[in-house]
Amino acid sequence: MTLTQAAKFTKIAVFLLTLSIVASSTFYIGYKIWYTRYLASLPPVEEKPDPKFGILKTPYLPASAVSSSNFSYSIDTATGNLPLFEKIAKIFIMPPNTITLLAGEKSQGLAQKFNLDPTPQILSETKYKYVNPNASLTVDLDTGNFSYTKEATKSATATIEDSNDQLTNGFKITLNSLGILPDMLKNGPTKVIFLDQNKHTAQISLWPQDIDKKPVLTADRDKALVRAQVIQSANDLGSYISLNFTFWPVDTTSYATYPLKSTQEAFDGLRSGQGAILVTPTSAQVSIVNIFLAYYQSDQYSPYLQPIYVFEGPNFLAFVPAITDSFLNLSR
Repeated sequence: MTLTQAAKFTKIAVFLLTLSIVASSTFYIGYKIWYTRYLASLPPVEEKPDPKFGILKTPYLPASAVSSSNFSYSIDTATGNLPLFEKIAKIFIMPPNTITLLAGEKSQGLAQKFNLDPTPQILSETKYKYVNPNASLTVDLDTGNFSYTKEATKSATATIEDSNDQLTNGFKITLNSLGILPDMLKNGPTKVIFLDQNKHTAQISLWPQDIDKKPVLTADRDKALVRAQVIQSANDLGSYISLNFTFWPVDTTSYATYPLKSTQEAFDGLRSGQGAILVTPTSAQVSIVNIFLAYYQSDQYSPYLQPIYVFEGPNFLAFVPAITDSFLNLSR
């Protein structure tokens, strides 16, 4: 082979190699574009529920003075339609507290912080009461929850000068000093209500922070399960005339998934009397302007944290269990 023939052969080989690389690259890029569009065209994979906790007890919703079936409803949301939500939701375990040998000792320490006689009145195996002439503290040894009340003094006629934020922060500081401020209450929603026009007494409420992007609601939108009434400053335990502490821990790492009713099914349940009315309307015709999913906690212990549908309107508030009826024990 001459040098001229070798040069021609080399040029042909380089050309064919280059052509092969360009063709391969073009094919690969085209395939990737097609495959990406193909994946995008596929319907999303629907997550299947895993109801491993079995049939659940119906949530302890508050008793209604009237049936939700007594009213007619119009949907007056921003779109004029029922909103759509996810088809399944997480059900979280709320682990029960168990009584320990130190529970009585801890309750006595709590009584001393409230300046009460640490000698308990034993109401039952799991409930102690501590009293002095103008105050009392009742402690559930099984859960650590308690209720404290004290007669208001002359200082109750003084106007509260603290802002809502100062009162809320003062309440958290007080709970922390008592050793009972849970992490879930540190950044959750709060509410302060003055109980008289002259701002002599303030009610402070702390709710848990959102769980799985849903609020945690209680039976009264003005009162949390952890709340207090104070005169003067919330930083001073001596200014507290009541302190109700009912807290149910939630294990957000332990959950199952359950199918949810559609919004239409929940609305039909409201109309058929399955709703718990928390704010009773003054008219037989109810305008519903907002619907959303939330978690619900009662003042009674439940082993699971369950979701509810919330229906809101002018002078109206109602809850409906969100789990499909086939996974709820409706007999309770």
